[in-house]
Amino acid sequence: MKLFCLPYAGASAAIYFRWKKCLAPILECIPLELAGRGTRSGERFYEGMEEAREDVLRLLEARMDGAPYALFGHSMGGMILYETARLIRDRNLPAPVKLLFSGRPAPETPAPESPIHGLPDGEFTERILQMGATSEELFASKPLRDAFMPILRADFRLVETYEYEEKKPLPWEIAVITGEEEKWTTAEVEGWKRHTSAHCRVVNLPGGHFYWQDRPESLQALHTLLRDELLGSPLIESI
Repeated sequence: MKLFCLPYAGASAAIYFRWKKCLAPILECIPLELAGRGTRSGERFYEGMEEAREDVLRLLEARMDGAPYALFGHSMGGMILYETARLIRDRNLPAPVKLLFSGRPAPETPAPESPIHGLPDGEFTERILQMGATSEELFASKPLRDAFMPILRADFRLVETYEYEEKKPLPWEIAVITGEEEKWTTAEVEGWKRHTSAHCRVVNLPGGHFYWQDRPESLQALHTLLRDELLGSPLIESI
């Protein structure tokens, strides 16, 4: 079973490299690199969601070989995953076994804050730190800040300019995973249920928005959940 993974805003495919060993040999973790970062740092950023989803679909099609596969996306990655899944459905491409959305409410949920991607560097940095999206140490280093700031701005522009368009529900099973300390309401997270005509399961794990990075027990629980959801083992009830 292949598990394609999409990163959150400001991140590259590298955040999933540790998953390869942890999930193997049961699941083959395949991180997808978005334009403008990591191994694709020389490419321009996406102008909008249309470009992002077409590019991700291209990456997926190049790796589709008839083997069963699933898709995982955290935060911004979940947003791109949802729009890519719509393309897969509309173009009658090989269907995923399951879609796994992490740290992301239902796609029609209004943004909780005003847009920040166009703010001056100082204000932008302050807002990013307030959100807990990265560490103060990163912004304290000028080389890291200079390399990281354009990626963050581009990703926040992508998220903040996204416009949800109502369409019929997806036909595949969905699992939604969030941190118990997440800012989203229960209704906003469970709103995912209306976006599939199949089963949708919602799971809360200890921690906040970056629950699987901040809490070792949550990362372990997430990996157990991924195996259970995708391979049909008994589902975890608690950790």
